[in-house]
Amino acid sequence: MKVLGEMAFYNEHGYKIAIPEHPFFVNISNNLDLLKTLDMEEARNIFKTEVYDLDYFKNGLRVINKDISLAEKAVEKMGEWEKWGFKLFPNYEVLLTAYGPGGAYDYNKGNIIMKTKLSGEFKRRIPIHTVIHEIIHIGIKESVTKKLKLTHPEEEGLVDAICANCFKDMMIDYHIQERGDKNIFNLISENNIMELPQIIAKYKKQQT
Repeated sequence: MKVLGEMAFYNEHGYKIAIPEHPFFVNISNNLDLLKTLDMEEARNIFKTEVYDLDYFKNGLRVINKDISLAEKAVEKMGEWEKWGFKLFPNYEVLLTAYGPGGAYDYNKGNIIMKTKLSGEFKRRIPIHTVIHEIIHIGIKESVTKKLKLTHPEEEGLVDAICANCFKDMMIDYHIQERGDKNIFNLISENNIMELPQIIAKYKKQQT
């Protein structure tokens, strides 16, 4: 249901979103105004009884679990960033779905949501990179993204910069998104990561 509720955002920013092929959900995706009167209990029941298949996720779980130690090392490195307001959770839970964008997050719970296929294939060739990417989104949400009112391209450019420039030894062959702001991408490196809020604040001030 969350995916359908955020379809307007996804459409605006050019995300290609997978939704259940069930007629009930296809109808809603084609007319988002139906969300205003949607019976959530009915929608959940249809999804659980006619769409959801637990076995679908077996291969995806196997793939993501084999590299989880890399994410743990990345989070350990992020610990020092708490000094400038980076938010870390004691634990993160990776949830797999067949729908939505390649990766998403729940800021309040510290959950990472990742789209997978029956084969265990993910959007990124190296799926654990998405886990780290989304953890960084959560980490900068309050102290940088919201506080400095970053646009969506700026936020994505910043997260890509942190992944590619501060984890070169861990996130080899990290894929940089086209939608990210390249000006912000070039501002952040491993050498200045501890001054990140000040650097981005200065950048935003120059844009006004």
